Amino acid sequence: MADNDNQDDLVSQFVDLTGASAADAQQYLAANRWDLPGAAAEYFTALEEGTAGAQEGEAAPEEPYTGPRTLDGRPAPQAIPTAGSSSSASSKKRGGIATLGSLSQGSAGAQAGHGHAHGDEDDSEDDDDAEQPRDLFAGGEKSGLAVQDPSSNRNDPRKVVNDILKKARANASRPGGEPSSAAPSRFRGSGMTLGGDDTPSQVVPDPNPNAAEPGPTQTRILHLWEDGFSVEDGPLRRFDDPQNASDLQMIRTGRAPLHLMGVRPDQPVDVQLVKHEGAYVAQPKVYKPFSGAGNRLGSPVPGASSSSSSAVPASSITPATPSSSAPAEPQIDASQPTLVLRLQLASGARLSARFNTTSTIGDVYDFVDHAAPAGDRSWVLATTFPSKNHTDKSLVLGDMVEFKRGGTAVQKWI
Repeated sequence: MADNDNQDDLVSQFVDLTGASAADAQQYLAANRWDLPGAAAEYFTALEEGTAGAQEGEAAPEEPYTGPRTLDGRPAPQAIPTAGSSSSASSKKRGGIATLGSLSQGSAGAQAGHGHAHGDEDDSEDDDDAEQPRDLFAGGEKSGLAVQDPSSNRNDPRKVVNDILKKARANASRPGGEPSSAAPSRFRGSGMTLGGDDTPSQVVPDPNPNAAEPGPTQTRILHLWEDGFSVEDGPLRRFDDPQNASDLQMIRTGRAPLHLMGVRPDQPVDVQLVKHEGAYVAQPKVYKPFSGAGNRLGSPVPGASSSSSSAVPASSITPATPSSSAPAEPQIDASQPTLVLRLQLASGARLSARFNTTSTIGDVYDFVDHAAPAGDRSWVLATTFPSKNHTDKSLVLGDMVEFKRGGTAVQKWI
């Protein structure tokens, strides 16, 4: 019973505030979950668009005048339409996908951070007047109440969203795909002067050689939810956040917030609007290729103990970089057969050396010790295919299956 009394009080307040009928008051309050400010805002918006009068005409054609009144109770005089409003009302409507270019009225296209609409000073003054809230008056002959039309609050995020959707329905992208880029208004680049018999031709350089190209047009999807908005698969940005409200204002004027759209300054971007009926739902993540850092074979193992990494002397990496002190070649007899061994050091460096077939494994150990001294750390020479450690330094290279025709040896720490 208390709820019914509260609803009756809200209906009475709505009627006193707007001058609407009780049926319309109950209809708007029920549609807005009995939120009086929201219902009044929706009623004034419908009244401004001309739909509230149509609804009242169908329900009660004999309903008295419900528009704004002066303090003495007489109907307020109607505003004289300006030339800008008449020209905009007579413009041709288009349908399709909305872009930042279509959301920016009066501009030829939209670019990130620079999609300004062109116009004279009179147009800017009209826009400023349109953004001011409208004062209405309600009441009878002996009493009056000044009411500020909440639908005129253009800074309200939900009002901004409604404006964006309204422009999206009234405008569309150009047929035939991407819009053609406008021709430059003036010549840019270098040139040549006309020469003669006495004066040779001269090259005139471009005064702006580093002018960056705007880049290709990017496409972004703007999702509109009941509690906020999101870009692509990004997080929810609530309407009650002042930073998000300023971003919506930029989008409404045809400018793209760089931190939201992920584009460069002066880069064109098309924004596709998707209206959702309900609260925010996280969108599926778009697959992105691998990006990051890696380690090549032979690099220090991440997370290894500092003692093992510090034990590697600095001189062990000198063969990896060009240096005047290159490792000395082993002593060989040029008259005897030779073979070439490719040595992969534990530090990651690679060496190549020539030995006689009569040389031993010990000669290879001596060469590695001179090329990359290991200090007190023990190591062994090994082959990978097959995996085998060669610790017998007396073996002759020419008698070994792994090295008799050359091959690859690896230095391994033990």
